[in-house]
Amino acid sequence: MMTIIVATTGCCRYDLDEVLLQREDISMTLKGQPEFIYDAASCQISHNKAANIYRIFDDKLSHWLVIECSTRPDTEGQSLTADVTWTATSSTRTERGLKFTVEKTAADGRVWMWNKSKRIGIVIKNL
Repeated sequence: MMTIIVATTGCCRYDLDEVLLQREDISMTLKGQPEFIYDAASCQISHNKAANIYRIFDDKLSHWLVIECSTRPDTEGQSLTADVTWTATSSTRTERGLKFTVEKTAADGRVWMWNKSKRIGIVIKNL
């Protein structure tokens, strides 16, 4: 008798509700793991409303995240394109032309965005 075992990726699945939508902080997650987390004590945020650019960086300018959106993200269900650049462990990474969906918004201006293909979750704030 032959037993066939099928492996699934369920243990490593990015749970949008659990990983992204439960986050309260301004942040970026990649495949379920935090890549950047804003800390009000040591970080700054800027938002260019005319260009739809969000910049979040630490006070030493050694760790940062830049999101350049095709349009202002502010409505649940909205689709947009964005370029994302951030400092990773030992390098700077850039992803261009990512398609995001706005999954959630808050009255204080926070916006939860999700890119399904790269499994990138971003929480930003419209200032």
